[in-house]
Amino acid sequence: MAYRGRPSRACLECRVKRRKCDLSKPACRQCVRAGSRCSGYRAQSSLSIRDQTADTIDRARVLSGSSSTASQSLTSKESGHDPWIRITISPQDQALHFFSYHYLMNGSGRALSHPDCLSVLYTGAKERGYLANLVDAVGLGSLAQLRNASDLTHTAGVAYASALRHIRAALADPVEAASDQMLVAITLLVLYETVTCTGGDVSSWDRHADGVLALVQLRGVSQLQNRVGRSIFFHLRTSILIDCLQRRLRVPATLTNWMSEARILETAQERPAGSLADIIVEACSLLASNENKANPSSYILAFLAVDEKLESWANTLPAEYKYTISTPDNAGRQDIYPDIDMLYTWNLQRCARIILRQTLETLAPHHDLLQVSDAIIQENSSDICYSISYALHFCDKPGQSGQMRAACIVPLLWPLYIAGTARTTVNTVRDWVLLQMKTIQEVTGIQRARVMALDIQRSC
Repeated sequence: MAYRGRPSRACLECRVKRRKCDLSKPACRQCVRAGSRCSGYRAQSSLSIRDQTADTIDRARVLSGSSSTASQSLTSKESGHDPWIRITISPQDQALHFFSYHYLMNGSGRALSHPDCLSVLYTGAKERGYLANLVDAVGLGSLAQLRNASDLTHTAGVAYASALRHIRAALADPVEAASDQMLVAITLLVLYETVTCTGGDVSSWDRHADGVLALVQLRGVSQLQNRVGRSIFFHLRTSILIDCLQRRLRVPATLTNWMSEARILETAQERPAGSLADIIVEACSLLASNENKANPSSYILAFLAVDEKLESWANTLPAEYKYTISTPDNAGRQDIYPDIDMLYTWNLQRCARIILRQTLETLAPHHDLLQVSDAIIQENSSDICYSISYALHFCDKPGQSGQMRAACIVPLLWPLYIAGTARTTVNTVRDWVLLQMKTIQEVTGIQRARVMALDIQRSC
């Protein structure tokens, strides 16, 4: 442990959003302006303590020059007065270190990295149970892919199977089933299968999606009245909307009902993402419909109307949702977003427009319409690519570029795939997308990146 000085005086919301807090009371003006709830300020008499165990382990690994094995042994310089003659790192400790670095990021905005979700995970990881097993499974599964270590793959599978058994038992308790911990656990189940993915089978995701919807129903409206419950709900809402867009399915009525409840309670800052979600529901219903056989002209007009709503959504966003276009010397265009969540929201809108326009082209192969659609597809595919740099090296601290973190990468996989397989994508852009997928796989161990890259190559 190391003393890190007095904590920031800013309120929690401003610390999460990495913005300057004016410290006004009872609520800071930044929160008031954004329409979000200001949770107040922490006591300045408290100390900031940071766990540096992982850093110490890393330094020991470098000094010892040891290799990455299933049970890593780090031997320090021989010395009669040195009590740390040998440090042995278990696979579980290595997995926890990997998971913490890649998924427990303060301020990333993802459900797993929300401050309240962090406390849920930290508590669950300390106590032996299904959350701890899932953390082990995700971390070990990632390391197994990076090291091509079959023993770690087996150990990860054992941890995952143990977690499933504990989850089934816990679901018998209505209180436990409706807890924040259980929803975080379902998110980790999906994450494990994203990391260890070997093919395009989506049946496991379908099962988890059904389970998520059942838990959302069980939790009731109270889940939307606190920050952590709403954060998890919004994350799951986005995941299910993406799945329905991908597979041209209608959004389940259970989710749309709770989306309506969430719209009543959402803050001004959450409102744009909520209105986009409503348009995506309409787009999914249209994509799943068979009306084109009976009345193709009406169907085409309906597609154009939904696409116009998506375009209008972007044009009427509040200033704090806008991104800026940066062109550093010799670095090409790099778009800068207010925060990582807004980048994901923008890319969801872009993917929806690409899918709608490509579907429209199969329905109405007229020259003028094709030209307009191709221009829209190309523009949105390019904007997805220009957004990637910001997320790949999301800042750990204001003004300082960070290293690639898996928490920021997972929501990029589908937009990258859409950009790589778009009708207008040229070979140079497709090769660039494949390179990003390869880098993601090599740094984070996420195997879905490899599977998607192979699918992009086949689509050529």
